[in-house]
Amino acid sequence: MTLSHWQRSHSFASTEINTDVVILGGGFVGLSTAYWITELCPGVKVTVIERRLCGEGASGRNAGFLTKGSAAFYRYLTRTWGLEKALSISEFAQTSLELLHHQILKASPEIKFDKTFSMTLLKKGTDRRIWEDEFPVGQFGFEWRDNLSFDSFEGGYEYAPEYKINPLQLLTSLKKLLEGRKVQVIENVSGFEITPEGCRTELHLIRAKKVILALNGYASEFHPSFKEVFYPKRAQMLAVELETDLEHQGLYYDPDDKVYWRRASDRVLLIGGKRLLDATGEVGVFDKISPVIQEGLENYLTDELGIKYKVIHRWSGIMGFTKTELPLIEKLNAPLEAYVVGGFSGHGMGFGFHSAKEMAELIAGHKQQSFFSSFNKETIKL
Repeated sequence: MTLSHWQRSHSFASTEINTDVVILGGGFVGLSTAYWITELCPGVKVTVIERRLCGEGASGRNAGFLTKGSAAFYRYLTRTWGLEKALSISEFAQTSLELLHHQILKASPEIKFDKTFSMTLLKKGTDRRIWEDEFPVGQFGFEWRDNLSFDSFEGGYEYAPEYKINPLQLLTSLKKLLEGRKVQVIENVSGFEITPEGCRTELHLIRAKKVILALNGYASEFHPSFKEVFYPKRAQMLAVELETDLEHQGLYYDPDDKVYWRRASDRVLLIGGKRLLDATGEVGVFDKISPVIQEGLENYLTDELGIKYKVIHRWSGIMGFTKTELPLIEKLNAPLEAYVVGGFSGHGMGFGFHSAKEMAELIAGHKQQSFFSSFNKETIKL
């Protein structure tokens, strides 16, 4: 995306920027990667390029919940990779939450967050024994809870602690912290090409030693080599005002209907999901509302939760999926030293901070490959 002469505020500064590392993508993972590079290598000069404003992508369009993932997700991972590898992914995600809590949330008084829980719901009539035969929930830290006061559900698998935040507030605080470390964050500028010198935008030649692509669902727009690696898919969200307040404080996920929701504030509930109602229509990078899915979300509120509400906002966001639904953190075959981190498949807020640390450790030479390389290795030539 470019801006015209009339849309941009011009400073007429030099069209050449010199840096050590340039990161394309100013979302949660891009900013977190800049944080970890400056943490591990304080003398390294870092520049972040964001084509819009930081947080305008999926990072600012989610439900604002820092979760390691649902019991259904780890059941799927156990089936796919076996127990040992699924447990290692669970540990990676849990470490990500702990690192973010310690490094950013607790250290930034301006960030308001709540320590809470998530719950994977099972509808009445679901045989719990099938779940527990296939998937040792206790080893992953999930505990069964019943008496939820929702008529449609038998109970659910709870995990805690997790955190509820305003995601834009989190990104604003990260950006402020980075600027205090002399990281240059340039918004409303698009990176178009990696060159032997660094990266070219519509305004600048950014001379850099290393380039990191943190574009997630938009990577295929940067280069066609990513089209078979990252698959952009929309997610629909809905915010409603409730007639009466909801007592439930956690994040709730219904694997049967592929729906999740949480209470955002007094009498305001956020709900998302139902993508399978229009799975083909939700593929792509164009941000739009799907009437079919939005209607499905509204029907869910009425039919499954039995609540009365008024719609106050509708929106969508673009996620980047991989074939394994696990992130990709790899070195690229490019004109200079370049890397990609992305493909979080809806788990960016849970996996993102630790993944950013993995990316920084590759840059710093502290490790030769990322944790996810054994799951999701791709050779990408730009």
